[in-house]
Amino acid sequence: MQKINQQRQRHFLTSFRLTLVVILGFLLLGAGGAYAAPSSENSVSNVPLSPPSRIVSLVPAVTEIIAALKADQALVGITYHTIRPARLSRCTVVGGFMVPSLGRIKALHPDLVFISSMHKRLRDKLTGSGCRVIDITITSLADAYAAINLIGRLLEKDQEAARLVENLQEQLALIRRKVERIPLNERRRVMPMLGMDKVLVSGDDSFQNELIAVAGGIPPVWGKQGVVVIPDKAAVLKFNPQFIYASGGDRQEVMDFFSQPVWAEMAAVKTGDIHFFPAALTSRAATNFGDFVAWLAATIYPDHFSRPKNMVLREEVRERRALELDFTYVKKAEVVETVIADFKHRTLLVDLAEPMQILSTLEGSRQGVTTVGNHYLPPPTWNFVHRLGSVKFEDRVVNLLERQSKTTSLLFTGADMKHLVQQSASFKEMKVTALVTAGVCSNAVRMGAEEGRYYELEKAGNSAKPGTINIILLTNTRLTSRAMSRALISACEGKTAALQDLDIRSAARPAFLQATGTGTDNVIVVEGRGPTVKYTGGHSKMGELIARAVYEGVIEAVRRQNALTEKRSIFHRLQERRVTVYSFLKDCRINKGIPVSSLLAPVEDLLLEKRYAAFVENSLALSDAWQRHQLSDLESFRHWCRRIAEEIAGQSLEDVPDFYNGLELPKPLRFALEALVYGVEVRNHTISD
Repeated sequence: MQKINQQRQRHFLTSFRLTLVVILGFLLLGAGGAYAAPSSENSVSNVPLSPPSRIVSLVPAVTEIIAALKADQALVGITYHTIRPARLSRCTVVGGFMVPSLGRIKALHPDLVFISSMHKRLRDKLTGSGCRVIDITITSLADAYAAINLIGRLLEKDQEAARLVENLQEQLALIRRKVERIPLNERRRVMPMLGMDKVLVSGDDSFQNELIAVAGGIPPVWGKQGVVVIPDKAAVLKFNPQFIYASGGDRQEVMDFFSQPVWAEMAAVKTGDIHFFPAALTSRAATNFGDFVAWLAATIYPDHFSRPKNMVLREEVRERRALELDFTYVKKAEVVETVIADFKHRTLLVDLAEPMQILSTLEGSRQGVTTVGNHYLPPPTWNFVHRLGSVKFEDRVVNLLERQSKTTSLLFTGADMKHLVQQSASFKEMKVTALVTAGVCSNAVRMGAEEGRYYELEKAGNSAKPGTINIILLTNTRLTSRAMSRALISACEGKTAALQDLDIRSAARPAFLQATGTGTDNVIVVEGRGPTVKYTGGHSKMGELIARAVYEGVIEAVRRQNALTEKRSIFHRLQERRVTVYSFLKDCRINKGIPVSSLLAPVEDLLLEKRYAAFVENSLALSDAWQRHQLSDLESFRHWCRRIAEEIAGQSLEDVPDFYNGLELPKPLRFALEALVYGVEVRNHTISD
């Protein structure tokens, strides 16, 4: 019994150490100025003068920098932790950050591989393969600037790198100017949460603490150095954070963790100040940490950032970009960049040659409109708009843009107008153009299957919220009132078809539900000029054109905003369901406490093979059909799972046991992942009687 307990303890320690390593790995997805080279040939001082022609980047933040410099033409291999921008979907996925496949890396014949300090063994194996290996690891903002400049020099993008660094420094300087007005006795204690097995936080010397300080917060001091440290509960309670933040993908786990009675009196728990941001912002210092600091500061101090007296920049129009819209009644179309409440906004404006009727899902039917548009609200201004009120804010925008509120109809969105899509469809003399912005990663819903939590009965005031998928429809015809109303249905059906074909997941229950839209979608239909059209339904040619323009517009807008395409990898599709190989393995009752570390690499390697990736993709489709009660029995699929497990194991198996006990997953998906894991266990001789 003592021997068994010792084995269990060793397995637990191994598994917990791996948890720390994985979290440390994700935090080292950044890039910086610590360059470890195994030989003088690979040292930074000897970086080749000519740019590499075939690059593999195992560090998502390095990949992010390469893409930001628009130098990714030579990029051939990335990890599945890299999602944006969408154009990188052409690159070969060589595995995950923690255990990339050496064979797949070598098969790409790279002449340069970017690694981090977590890849020491891999570096040793790559060094003799004829390619240069550069180890870039971040520990500070200074390291991030150094990394950008180094990569710029490597890829002959020196000027672009210098501009990127300058822009980041300007963003931080702006936030410093804003928060320096906050009295020291009003500064708030801020703690990042990096994991849930214990209180896993950043060390005193981490870049997270630098970002917190720039955002005006008081970072914790644990007396411990490192990317990840584990303070005891007493130290956390003594620090008593007033604001806690974590990655959005960990929302449920973080909320469950802090629901424990021991944390009940902690300031952030009592006030509900636990906030979530995209993981790419919270765990990296690469090209977007300026955006994160601005968003973080505005969330820590919403009142301060909303007061007019605390604004430091003059509100003004900065840039204009013209759009070509081939309609006789469109006088001018442009995207205008402004500064409002100290941050950059972008507004699509379509000026009409004469007053027209429009139908807006935000405002209803309006007459005499001469301008329609769509306004992008950057995240740091969301609290400002909420406190000011949407009506007053719209007046502020319209006045700055030198339009009139009584003749202007705007939509509002959190999707950047840089990703605006102009999509047209035509038939003979008939033409439709849809102007679309779309974001689907935080607000997607499946209508009819999810709870609506906003309850309004004759409530006064304008309760409109920023739209996520916004569409403006223009035609070269004059739509009757009836046609404008029916056009809304055709547009919505086109939008929903696009989300279904992209397999966009519900934000609330992503493993179980496809989304039909987001909670804040809006449409404007412009009356137009030309031959009169009365019918815009599903059997009409105009209805077809509206739906097709919207469908294709939403597909492209989601690609630009969220980098989601039809052919994304199985790793990405699992992540969208809040499933990773590591999280699944961690919640498996693996025989005799076998550590996750022995299974992570071989299971991920299987998913790099088309055959096994397709097997899991099939389970995703079956999961949705099962959820909709379109399947009566899963016995044949379970038989397929056993055959797959046998194929991997290399021997006959009586059955694939149920050993996953984590968060609920659809049965087909759970069966498929269990088959892969069980096959690997048997093949590696880790199953014992």
